[in-house]
Amino acid sequence: MYVFDLPEVGEGVVEGEIVKWLVQPGDTIDADTPICEIMTDKATIEIPSPVAGTVTKLHGDEGDVIEVETPLIELELAEGSTAPSNNHAHANPQPVDTPPKVVTAKETPPPTAETPHSTSATTVQSGKVLASPAVRHAAAQKGIALTSVQGSGKGGRITRSDLETAPRPAYPDHIKAPPAVKVASVPTGEDQTVKIIGLRRKIAEKMRESVQLAPHFTYVDEVDATELVTIRQNLKSQAAEYGVKLTYIPFIMKALVTVFREFPTVNAVMNETEFSMTVRGEVNIGIATDTPQGLYVPVIKNVEQKSILELAIEIADITQRTREGKVQLSELTGGTFTITSVGNIGGRFATPIINHPEVAILGVNQIHDRPMVIDGNIVARKMMYLSPSFDHRVIDGAVAARFVSALKRVLENPASLLLELR
Repeated sequence: MYVFDLPEVGEGVVEGEIVKWLVQPGDTIDADTPICEIMTDKATIEIPSPVAGTVTKLHGDEGDVIEVETPLIELELAEGSTAPSNNHAHANPQPVDTPPKVVTAKETPPPTAETPHSTSATTVQSGKVLASPAVRHAAAQKGIALTSVQGSGKGGRITRSDLETAPRPAYPDHIKAPPAVKVASVPTGEDQTVKIIGLRRKIAEKMRESVQLAPHFTYVDEVDATELVTIRQNLKSQAAEYGVKLTYIPFIMKALVTVFREFPTVNAVMNETEFSMTVRGEVNIGIATDTPQGLYVPVIKNVEQKSILELAIEIADITQRTREGKVQLSELTGGTFTITSVGNIGGRFATPIINHPEVAILGVNQIHDRPMVIDGNIVARKMMYLSPSFDHRVIDGAVAARFVSALKRVLENPASLLLELR
């Protein structure tokens, strides 16, 4: 019998989630056959088998999070196959009393305040606790202070198993159960448990991280988009000659480039380890994209160097490939600011969550007809609300208000963007 352990799949990666099994017990596979998809904090990758043989056992279900160097799969070696000599696999293992360590998202150990633990967590010289983002999220959910946990991983890194024996806050024992509610005699449907795995889990973790680290505030202002609607309408046919649908997003992106020159700190990212902010010289704008697999944010790099038409072509290409699952990992990283738009669906206001470590995100909402008073006359205008959110640790309310006002001026006079042409 041959047992293959989950190998190290990246620097600093100590665990991974089993997103999908590609083999089942009884399958006969060759060496280098992909056996499963593993999602880490950095990427989703396929894990190949190092040997040929017959699958006899899978360790863990889809959605389980397992630690590096713990059993992943067992095989009966094919005739003539030999086990490779490395730290991630072993042949003819000795029986063990306990199963390999598998941490599932639904496990919640019973609360206790009596379990003693080591005095303090191992830290680097700077005082930072060694733990992966996933472990930090799990600790926050359980109310565990990482500074009170002794890490058992490499270099003192805290693992999920360390959290299971860590001291937890005591819960009051006088909490009473809510009064019984009379259940309808005829049920309207059956409950269904849906496991949150893969990309959906990563989105959830990313949103929790952003909200926990960055104190959000949203500032809303309305824009008279009448001139923007007109100029886009006039240019749609020219863009169509290049085979691209011209939307409002390229105009907004170029307007942002202009405004970032006056408010450079909005085009910035946070470094939580050093607690510093990096004001970016280039403008890399992420476009929140709804896909069948969930929310992705592909990034358009160096917006400041591209024309509106070039941006329209690139946005159409990258969002299409994102929806088809063909986008590259490098195209999903490096953003300095994000735009999220639901205007084509509807809705007037939104409170978007910042795409951490960025410090701001712009919500673009529906353009609608509304009567406005212009020079004393009531006229119909195309109105749109902008609802950006900011990280209040580094962006003050007054700065945010001036930033939005400056963006509003450009969008209400989109012809000024012609000054950006070379």
